[in-house]
This record gives sequence, structure tokens and C-alpha cells, in this order.
Amino acid sequence: MKSYLSLIPISAKVRKRQNRMTLLCIIISVLLVTTIFSMADMAIRMEKTRMIEKHGSWHVMLKEPTAEQIAQIAQRKGVVAVSRYDVLNFDLTDACTIEGKTSVIAGGDAAILTEIYPDLTEGRYPEKEDEILLSNRTKELLSVRTLDRVTLQTSSGTRTYTISGFGGDVTISSNADIVGAFLNWASFETLAQAQGKTLAPVCYVRFAEGLNLRREIAALRADYGLTDETLSENTALLGLIGFSSDSYVMGLYMVAGVLFVLVLTAGVFMIAGSLNSRTAERTQFFGMLRCIGASRAQVMKIVRLEALYWCKTAIPIGVGIGVLCTWLLCALLRFGAGAEFAEIPLFGVSTIGIVSGIVVGVLTVLLSAIAPARRAAGVSPAAAVTGNLSQTKQTMHPIKGNFLRIETRLGLHHAISSPKNLILMTGSFALSILMILSFSVLVQWVHMAATPLKPWAPDVFYMSAQNQCEIEKGFAREVESRPYVRRVFGRMYKTLPAVYQGKQGQIDLISYEEQQFQWAEGDVIAGDLDAIRAGEGVLTVFDKSNTLQVGDTIELADTTLRVAGVLQDSPFDTTDHPTVICSERMFQAITGQDRYAVLDVQLHKNVSTQEIRNLHALAGERLGFYDRMTQNRDTQNTYFMFCLFVYGFLAIIVLISMIHTMNSISMSVSARLRQYGAMRAVGMEGRQLGKMIAVEAAAYTVLGLLTGCVLGLPLHYVLYTGMITNYWGVAWQIPLGTIGGILVLLVLTALLAPLMPAKRVCRMAITDAINEL
Repeated sequence: MKSYLSLIPISAKVRKRQNRMTLLCIIISVLLVTTIFSMADMAIRMEKTRMIEKHGSWHVMLKEPTAEQIAQIAQRKGVVAVSRYDVLNFDLTDACTIEGKTSVIAGGDAAILTEIYPDLTEGRYPEKEDEILLSNRTKELLSVRTLDRVTLQTSSGTRTYTISGFGGDVTISSNADIVGAFLNWASFETLAQAQGKTLAPVCYVRFAEGLNLRREIAALRADYGLTDETLSENTALLGLIGFSSDSYVMGLYMVAGVLFVLVLTAGVFMIAGSLNSRTAERTQFFGMLRCIGASRAQVMKIVRLEALYWCKTAIPIGVGIGVLCTWLLCALLRFGAGAEFAEIPLFGVSTIGIVSGIVVGVLTVLLSAIAPARRAAGVSPAAAVTGNLSQTKQTMHPIKGNFLRIETRLGLHHAISSPKNLILMTGSFALSILMILSFSVLVQWVHMAATPLKPWAPDVFYMSAQNQCEIEKGFAREVESRPYVRRVFGRMYKTLPAVYQGKQGQIDLISYEEQQFQWAEGDVIAGDLDAIRAGEGVLTVFDKSNTLQVGDTIELADTTLRVAGVLQDSPFDTTDHPTVICSERMFQAITGQDRYAVLDVQLHKNVSTQEIRNLHALAGERLGFYDRMTQNRDTQNTYFMFCLFVYGFLAIIVLISMIHTMNSISMSVSARLRQYGAMRAVGMEGRQLGKMIAVEAAAYTVLGLLTGCVLGLPLHYVLYTGMITNYWGVAWQIPLGTIGGILVLLVLTALLAPLMPAKRVCRMAITDAINEL
């Protein structure tokens, strides 16, 4: 043996069974972090691809910049693409046609189709004055191809262009009946001048990867005096790469950071508890090393390197399982949750996830080894000679008698006699409670964000043109008479000018019938529905831009409405003005309308494709018909998948808490084997030993529950407010159900944890227990 460090692999082989739980703790910590970060990376890659396809790969958009500003910005360090953009006939009010079809004409620089939007699918950018690029749908609409000639007819005359390519479904138009066309900027300006149009272009700016975008955007604002009115951010893309200025997005990042710290702390506690108990078991070993000349620094180094020695096995296993779990979860999302996750990488390898797992594994082990290393280094040679494995200080007075039995008093004494061990054990229980309370907020957030299929979700629906109230109730009865139709319910709609909260604005007035009011009962966050049903008030839907509250009044032209309730959710898309819901009778009294704008239809499960076509045929030419069957199925699958992941992760957290608790109790017993052997030698029965261990576990449980609730409830409030209240308006309440579940879990764990250690002590011969090293 060249040095004391040569004992590390020998000790690992000899104590392989005892070290198994420590290895498991390290593997679990690395596995969790690797999987969490890898899945987050995969989700960000997927969302980034989707956001770029939908919103573009630009970071800021300038409104009506000068030519000089555009030229200067293009030369700025860190800017990789700049492009102007504008559209003619966007509202389809001008006489602008290509080959007789109504047309929308866009203009911009080459970067708009290559660097800003991935929107060029065939051919090239129209570089010449007589070249034009058409949208993909136009290719089929006009039956044309690249290098064909098309004629543009406008109020200023006729122009002929050569088709240079196809694309632009995002930048021009995706409407199947509209011809989308794209010209280079010079040709576009010429066309606009000929038509007498004044251009108001925007300028898209894309920065290079790896820059501090918040600093770059701030510098751009300062250099050119840009305001929120003249500079817009691509918040969807900036949020995904961590540079969003949106308060809600930043709040989510804060929550993710808190949860990460909790997982890291849980790993430290698990591994520290294991190392601490293993050190306590080997007090005589470290004392013997001191006897043969090892210094305190050498003993500390042995403990730290011994912990790192486990990492060479545990970290690769944890990282490998984490990567496999990531692939499995991505496959479940891609093939089980529908089209929403069609672009998630299937066999992606996340460098961030792997590095995070390795760093967390090494970091938790190093942090966990600090206290055990100091404890081992503090062992004196005298402790090795006397064989004291548990305490360096002797109890100088007997345990006082009281109404409690001796085994109960000993159990309480063992729990509180070592302040460090008490803090470690109580902290472990409290941390488990903190994690469960924190991740329970994530469960509730998923219920809000990953919207399940609501009871009001239609399978198909009819809509009148421009949301006009044109659907007769007789038509609704005709649809409902079909045997494959389960339920039909309609809504009247009208936008009205109104005065509320001292300002002039508009409201969206919508009617509900009795069935819809019943569904709304579960979404009421303030007020009472009975008054609304009776026609004595209205409902409003919570939104960050809607500040109406119960008791507020809304002044219309001929009447005054009183807000009697607030909903957290509704079937309607949010707009810039409040959504106000009333009874059908009140709607008719206010507007004079008795027809529906939207008619929702719910079908039986065994409905056939032909039956859906029959419903479509009823719409005729005057009503729009929309089939939501596929979308509903994807929504439901997505929700179930999210629930599976979140509840699965919460179950893992609970399982880790239980395993860690049982392991801690087991190691606490192992550290006192000689004491228990001595107790058995003087006549203590196995039943009394079991009760003593159970009382010790119960003491840790009660103290951990109190500490966890005291620390966990404020954290639960902060997370709940940041993730749910600020966005959906649902007020925080004490999570009594979650606390009750935690209490049941802790009681169950406290009952199960002492069983195996007590049996192990009772089965050991008294001489073996006394001589245990």
C-alpha cells in the first residue's frame, strides 16, 4: 500500500452492500437532473422550431424606421439580418388581382425569406424588377410553376412578372382563395408609388446567437431613441432563449430555479445522510487510521475521495438512464399526444442535460461529504481504542423517569440527544414536505395551462358570418333532432360601446343558457351565479387586461349592468375589451336579438364520418361549419400526457422521500448497533426495541412536519401567486388536501420505516451486535 488512499477501492469492495444505498441516492439525483434538463432542452428546441415557423426568427421589429437607420443597424456588430417589410391590399379593399384572382402583394429584402422567416420552399428570391414570388397555395390555385409568366392587374395598370419561386405562406398569405405575391423592395416601392400608396414599412432585426439580447436591445433603444411604440419584441422567441422582458415568463424562470434548488438540496440531504451514517458506523476504522499516523487532513481527504469514488459508477449510470428516460418521454409525447408535439426531437441528446447531471452529481457528493469528513477527522485515537461508534460525549446523567415507559423515553432521547443528527433528520423530512408542496403547484398549473377537454368543448360548431346573430333556434332544434347528436347549445354575441371604471370602451356581450351556467359553476372565482340566472347581473371573465370586479357597473346606451360574478375560464378567446356574460333573456332585452351567433354541437362517441358530413351539409352557404373532433382528441391526449409526466414526477419525489426516510432510520439504527446489543444484553425485549425505534422515527416525523409546513406554506404561496394567481386570477388557499396527503404519507412512512431495522437488530446475536464495527 503506497498511501492511505489505496484503502478506498478496498473499502468499497468490502462494504459493497452497505454502500448500495449511497450509490442509489447519487444515481437518483443525477437521473432526475439529467431528465429534467434534457426534457426542458427538448421542449425548448421544439418550441423554438414552432415559434420560428409561426412568428419568425427575428428578435425586434422597428416601426417605420428611416433608410439611414436601417443601413446603420445592418452594420451594427451582432446583427446578422435586417429586412424591410410592408403589404399592399392587406384588407382586400383594392382592385388588385393576379390572373383574375384577388391578390395581396408583399415587399421586402431577401433576408425576410431566408434569415427572418424560413419561408422559401422553391426557387429563389425575386431579385429582378420583373420577377415575382408566389405563395405555395397559389401554385395549385393558378396551376403555375417556376419561370411561368403571370399578369398583375391594379388600379394603376397591368404588369407582367416571371415567377422566381414559391413560398411565403407566413409572410404573405395562407388563405387558399387569395393569391399571395412577393416583390423585391425596389419593385414594391415602384408599384406602391404608381398606386399612390404611402408605405409604412417595418424592419425586422435578428441578432447573432450567444449575445446578451437584453443588453443589445437596450443599446438599440438608447442609440435611436426607440420607445415601446416604435420597437416591438418577439416575446415568444425571446422567452424561449431566456431574454424575455415579460414578467410572467420571468416568473416561470424563477419558479424553475426554485424547483431546481429543491431537487439539488434533496440530493445533498440524501447523500449527506447516507455518508454521515456510514461515517458513524466506521468511527473505529478512522480512529485506527489516526493511531497508525494518518493526519486529520488525510482522513478528510479519504472521506471526500471515497465519496467521489462512488461517482465514477453512479454518475454514468444516472446520466445513461436519464438519456433513456428522455427518449422514452419524447416518444410518448410525439406519438401519444398528437400533432402538438410532432416536432419534439425523438432521439435528441442534450448537452445541457448531461453536463447538468454530471455537475449536480459531483457537486452534491462534494457538499454532502463536508460534514462527514470533518466528523471522521475529529475522531481521536482514544475513540478507536474504546470502540465508541456513536457519540464522542458521554451522557453524564441518567434519563429521568416519568409517566412514559422506558423504551419511549429512550426513543425520544435518541432523537434529540444529537443536535446535528436531529437537524439532519428533521431537515430531510421538512425538505420532502417542501418538495411535495412546491411540485403540487406545478400539478395545478398543468391543470390550468394544459387545458383538459372542457365539458363545454364542442365536437363541431356552426358560426354565422362576422359573428352576427343569424342562426335561428329552429335550426338548433333541427340539428339536435339527429340521433347521433348528444347536445346542442348556442350563444348570442354582440360588441357594444360601454363606460366602465370611469373610461370609455367596448364590451363583448355573450349569452348563456342554463346548461352553460351549470358548467360555469366550477369556474367561479368571485360572486354568485344565481343573480345572473335571474337576470339581475352579469359575469365577466378574468384576464390580466380585464380589471372588472364584483360590484362594478357597466354603463350601456340604454341600461346599466352590474358585475355579479367573475369566471377564471371561458370558451372565448381573450380580446382587448372585457367579456361580459348574461342570460339569454337579458341579452334579448338589451339588443333585441333572439338568434345565435355560434351553435355548438356535441356528438356521441360512435359518430361516423358520413354523419358529420350530413351536419356539414346543413350549414349551406350562409353558415360556417367547423369540425373539432381531431383537435379535441389531440387536446385530450396532450392533457393526459402532461398529467402523466407531472404526476409521475411527483410520485418519484414521494418515493424518494419515503426511501430516504426509511434509509435514514435504518442508518440511524446501524449507527447504534452496539447500544442496542448492550440493551438486549441487560434484558430489553425485541418488542421494546421496535417501539423505541418507532418512537424515534415518530419524533423526526412530527418535527419534520411542523418545520416543513412552516417553511413550505410561504413558498407554496409565492409559487402559486407567481404561476397561477397572476395569470388566471385564482386566489391562493391553504392546500389542506395536499397537507392531508403529506400527513398520511409521513404516518405510513413512520410506521414502515422501523420494521426492517428492528427485525435486523432482533435477529442479530447479542455478541455480534456488541462487536459490530
